[in-house]
Amino acid sequence: MNDNTSPQSASTLPPDDPQRNLTIARPNEDPNLPHIGLVGDTYTILLTGKDTAGRYCLIDMHVPPCGGPGPHRHDFEEMFSTSAALKGCFRARE
Repeated sequence: MNDNTSPQSASTLPPDDPQRNLTIARPNEDPNLPHIGLVGDTYTILLTGKDTAGRYCLIDMHVPPCGGPGPHRHDFEEMFSTSAALKGCFRARE
């Protein structure tokens, strides 16, 4: 981590839209979800930015042990959560 960086200012939440509809991802029931095979991994697009008014997308990632992309970065926020135990390799650096 670079010591010359300043903390990012906290952003405010956008106003709520009471007219928006609930969006539900049904990966086990929707045969039309796009699947992308890339370097041995399988990515399923569960919700797109269009589904969420551009607020986020939701991608299910099946990554074999020690798989996944090499070190990289994005110019946007990214969040990961797991629904199963991790096994294999995990690479991270400060």
